[in-house]
Amino acid sequence: MKKKLIFCICLILCVVISASVIPFSAYVVKCPVKVTSRAALVVNLETDTAVYEKNSDGIRYLSYLANIMTFLVTKNNVADLDTKITIKPEVLDAIENPDNTLDKYANKKLSIRDLLYYIIMTDGKDACYVLADYVANGDIEAFVGLMNKKAKELGCEKTVFVQPSIVQERNQYTSCKDMYKIIKYALSIPEYVEISSTVNYIPGGSENKKLNITTTNSLLKLTSPYYFKHVKSGKYAADSVARGNIVAVSEYRDVHYLCVVMGAEVKSEHNAFTEVSQLLSWAYQSLGNKQVISQSTVLSTVEADTAWGQVNVNLTAGKDVVYTMPAEYDANLLSYKVDEGYTAQLPVFKGQNMGIAKVYYDDKFLDEIDLIADSSVGISMLSDLSGFAESMLNSTFADGSNTAQTETQAPTLGETKATDSTNTTETQTSTQAGQ
Repeated sequence: MKKKLIFCICLILCVVISASVIPFSAYVVKCPVKVTSRAALVVNLETDTAVYEKNSDGIRYLSYLANIMTFLVTKNNVADLDTKITIKPEVLDAIENPDNTLDKYANKKLSIRDLLYYIIMTDGKDACYVLADYVANGDIEAFVGLMNKKAKELGCEKTVFVQPSIVQERNQYTSCKDMYKIIKYALSIPEYVEISSTVNYIPGGSENKKLNITTTNSLLKLTSPYYFKHVKSGKYAADSVARGNIVAVSEYRDVHYLCVVMGAEVKSEHNAFTEVSQLLSWAYQSLGNKQVISQSTVLSTVEADTAWGQVNVNLTAGKDVVYTMPAEYDANLLSYKVDEGYTAQLPVFKGQNMGIAKVYYDDKFLDEIDLIADSSVGISMLSDLSGFAESMLNSTFADGSNTAQTETQAPTLGETKATDSTNTTETQTSTQAGQ
């Protein structure tokens, strides 16, 4: 079942991973959830649509969510996650405010995969530094450089890393929108999906349950009062500076949402877990993915001038258009506007982009979509002209060939006549001699 979940989520994210920024927000549906966290963002992953935002562009402190980028950099720079590495005591001793989770493994070996479970399921600070030391050959600063490079590649504009894990200084930060970009990329990696959805894990394949580690994400734990069955993966992080931060991916009826909550209360009952549950419940109850336009629907028709008059070119969306809309979506409230008076230039090829249409719902702007020609127009005219030109060239070459042939054959005909004339003379001479 877990393998099926991993496959489905990764497949969906591989489709949308190309997008680098969050597009238009969904048609506005008032959210009744009282969000006390300092920032929040909820995105529909099928339509890549932000359905709820609160200070989503504002800078927030990362806490242990920084571990996710450490995971990504490690995964991108290690060929075999089952490679076992020695837990160096000197690396653990150099960590400021360590979490002491790896002390029992000092001078022993753990696989890189084991350490990745630590950094996603738990605070995992020690594991982050051990991995950074291994990947960058002891140069932690160089590893952090790789973290910032990856953030830039993902289009993060308000993200800065200074350490592989949490730091109390306020110079390591991100925003909800940047965190969305990081998580969306992470979700395309099967190992991240598997690890971030795991509740209990025993490192090293040991049967010793005393070594068992448990996720800090209470939304995943069946025995937790905050358990939310639709959340399938995520990471929770909290400290005195950042307060409560969480990223969570949910699935219900084949619709996936990514929820990011940052700066939540930690001790209050109205904490990050409750706000994620309430926001996701609202989204599933109030919104749905609706196909609002079919790829075959003619949205507009433009004219094209030809030598024999005007022809019409039909324009469609070119694909089914699906939006995240209110659950009580009414197709009669959908409308669109296109530029008037546009004249196409022939030839027009099927699939050619011919402009844009602005889409409205209940007279409120929703989105812009490309208008695509549904067929080719004027191609036969080019073919006819090409054929005509080819025939003219062939005719010209043929005429030249015939002329050359006539000039070449003329002497032959003369020679034949000359021979005939000679034969006639010889015959006459013979006749005379015979007489």
